[in-house]
Amino acid sequence: MQESLQFKFIETTDVFYQAGVDIRIDCFFKNMPEAHSLINDAFEHESIHLVCLNSENTVLGTGRLHQVENTAVISQMAIHEDYQRKGIGQAILLQLMAKSKSLDIERIELSARETALDFYAKHGFLTEGNKYPSLKTGIIHQKMYLAL
Repeated sequence: MQESLQFKFIETTDVFYQAGVDIRIDCFFKNMPEAHSLINDAFEHESIHLVCLNSENTVLGTGRLHQVENTAVISQMAIHEDYQRKGIGQAILLQLMAKSKSLDIERIELSARETALDFYAKHGFLTEGNKYPSLKTGIIHQKMYLAL
């Protein structure tokens, strides 16, 4: 991606937060009447949210991280459909991994869609357990982890 990108950790009160929510809904919960309640789960307000902005301050992608003791959980990484496959997802993942390291995290966990397993494996994540349907969407996922 040749465009100048900026990464910003935000709170749920930030001006860019809703744009990130909209991208997550579009990627994960499109046309689901309960989409906003699925986004607003038990971790939403205690998580660290990251957005990727272009030079015009448009949110291109987002990811969230929450900490459970010495483990960081990355969830709901989503890239606007017009900007997918341009390295933004990788950049967001690397930012979230670096943030985890700065928090003295020992392990990062995530639930990856089947279609994203290779993406996370390229970054050192290993599979754990069996594949399972998401409780929110029914889409098949796989738990993955990275020891830091």
